Amino acid sequence: MNRAAYHTLPGTAAQRNRRGTVLLLALSIGAGALLSRLELSMALAAACLPLVLLLSAAIVRWPGFGLLLALVFSFLAAGMSRYVPLPWGLGVDLILALCVLGLVFQKIRSPDWALLKNDAILLAVIWFGYLLLELLNPEAPGPVAWAYAVRGIGLYNLFVFAVAFVYLRRPHHLELFLKLVFWLSALGALWGFRQQFFGLDFAEDYWIWDEGHHDEHVLHGVLRVFSFYSDAGQFGASQAMIALMCSVLILGPLPLRKKFFYGFVAALTLFGFLFSGTRGALAVPAAGVLVYLVLSKNFKILAAGLVAIGLVFYLLKFTFVLHSFQPVARLRTALSVDNPSLQARLRNQVTFGNYLRARPLGGGVGSAGYWGERFRPGSLLAETPTDSYYVKIWAETGIIGVCLHLLMLGYFLGKGSFIVWNIRNPALRYRAMALLAAFGGVLLASYGNQVYSQFPTGIIMPVALSMIFMAPHYDQQLQNEKEHAET
Repeated sequence: MNRAAYHTLPGTAAQRNRRGTVLLLALSIGAGALLSRLELSMALAAACLPLVLLLSAAIVRWPGFGLLLALVFSFLAAGMSRYVPLPWGLGVDLILALCVLGLVFQKIRSPDWALLKNDAILLAVIWFGYLLLELLNPEAPGPVAWAYAVRGIGLYNLFVFAVAFVYLRRPHHLELFLKLVFWLSALGALWGFRQQFFGLDFAEDYWIWDEGHHDEHVLHGVLRVFSFYSDAGQFGASQAMIALMCSVLILGPLPLRKKFFYGFVAALTLFGFLFSGTRGALAVPAAGVLVYLVLSKNFKILAAGLVAIGLVFYLLKFTFVLHSFQPVARLRTALSVDNPSLQARLRNQVTFGNYLRARPLGGGVGSAGYWGERFRPGSLLAETPTDSYYVKIWAETGIIGVCLHLLMLGYFLGKGSFIVWNIRNPALRYRAMALLAAFGGVLLASYGNQVYSQFPTGIIMPVALSMIFMAPHYDQQLQNEKEHAET
């Protein structure tokens, strides 16, 4: 407000304006003084508080936007923690919780729960109910360990399903989801190339050497690229998954410009996968291609694909083609039954089997792996590496839990295949096939590593499954639009 306009205000109004200005100035000075006394990380967090509050309000107002934001955050959280040591992974939990809060608020005003009444959410609720019962397991390490560990194996599925089935119900949401995942994965590949060809920066070097991650990321003097992901294993599996999805989409009836984009991303992520040195990620294209070939409903393509898979297997298993290229040489070791890593995993599974024989409910959620080391150090479940996602589920929830979980995942794959087989729109069908092929590949790769429950795959997969289950709804919308355009 200029001076002339200010002096035209009535006396009381001018006084209120002056007081407001003084109050705002005092608050600014006080906030600045407070921030100056905090550590840098805490000061940055406090300075960002107004933005965080505004963003939180936006997420509650538009939960669909919040879900996509959680997807983006799941890619970047591990990388950000190397530069600013804050629990960024909990940010995904907070965003998803705000999404669900927004969903509940909106349903209270308009109590229509029909969109949430489907078999996918029912299975997710049953599985989460079993995980809740694990709190009563006398072997469990306690509710705090349960709260940390349950997120990746049950909570994310339930929250993502609930929000996606209500707010991502248009075909363009599927397009947006794929673009986000592909662009972020391409960025991850480029970040990995920088590590491969130009070396690690200060934060990555500190993470590798000072925080003790060199044993699994520097093998025989060669770096296993990890990009801004949690580790090289997750990076390699995620990159292989995206390369598979883009390869399927290239074969679909899509515009040429989109095929060029998919080809570009497929090439980047294929090399990202190779430079990660992740042998277990080879299962992603192996199983994913089989899923695609079956869903293609073309037996000539199926036969040709099986021959191609057999040829690749033969070249890796029985020849030394491209053996001078270190990533290929490392992949070749994955097919050897004498591999020391494989033998160690099999011995660990025998150890788990002997321990769990008298414990059908397992050792409790949070008793194995990283959380077991934190909350129950020295125990057998904490000290014995689980490696596999399924072995972790088995160790924590017992034979009953792992069977229930496998039944749920198997149902998702079977029902998803039935849905894809019956989609009429060709472009939509190929997009759904790409998602389901990725899901099949991740399921197999999760036998070797904990792929399914880690970022970003742990968020990508439930969003993808939601969209596969909503594909008939998308298909009907596209059919209606086509009929409307023809009339």
